[in-house]
Amino acid sequence: MGYPRTAVRGLATLTGLLLVTGCIRPAIGGGDPPPPVGAGQLSEDQVRMAIPRDDQLPEDIEVDPDQAGSEAEPSDEATAYPASCLDVRLAGTAGKALKEHRTARVKKAFVGNEGGSITVTVSSYDQPVPAQLFDDAGAAQSQCGTFQLIDESGTSSWRLDLVTFPQIGDRTYSTRVQSTTEGDIFKGGVVQIAGASRGHNLVYVVYASGPRSKYDPSAVETLTKAAIGNLDAL
Repeated sequence: MGYPRTAVRGLATLTGLLLVTGCIRPAIGGGDPPPPVGAGQLSEDQVRMAIPRDDQLPEDIEVDPDQAGSEAEPSDEATAYPASCLDVRLAGTAGKALKEHRTARVKKAFVGNEGGSITVTVSSYDQPVPAQLFDDAGAAQSQCGTFQLIDESGTSSWRLDLVTFPQIGDRTYSTRVQSTTEGDIFKGGVVQIAGASRGHNLVYVVYASGPRSKYDPSAVETLTKAAIGNLDAL
């Protein structure tokens, strides 16, 4: 038995009122939801908010009061032998091409209580960070067991060591190199590099630890996770 016509008209009127007052949400056209803020192109102020806070720092790591090297970045004139080994530090062809799209960058320096220094750089671009950046870095690891880096400081020799590193962000990369340069006071010291992307943004962590410094590889993971987490929280 169907509803009386007056009841049907009353139901239609009630539904219309509910839609107007917001008690029932009208259907909105489909489509993908907007991407998270932290995955899009960011301003410098937003990028600065992604830098790990004091309460997110690993044990025995603190902010460098001098911020030594916080504005420096690898020279575009640096070369390597073999040439593909520039990709080890995300500074090869894909890295240089991505730099042309950079719209904001903030870098902060940290120091260890028992030696060593760490920098965390967060950069934003007008395009998503390409997978090629990480693909090239991964390929370089199989070709660069030993290599030379030539930059404004001269020529240095390095040996690459693979490291275990968790997936953080959209794509993640990490490696460690040890100095083998004869006569260099840093010989025997290590540099660990990590990169993690989130949409249009890249987190880049560099941890340099001399032969007499305490080296804690978990610090790189902690700082990378903190920066990606801060991007996700924007």
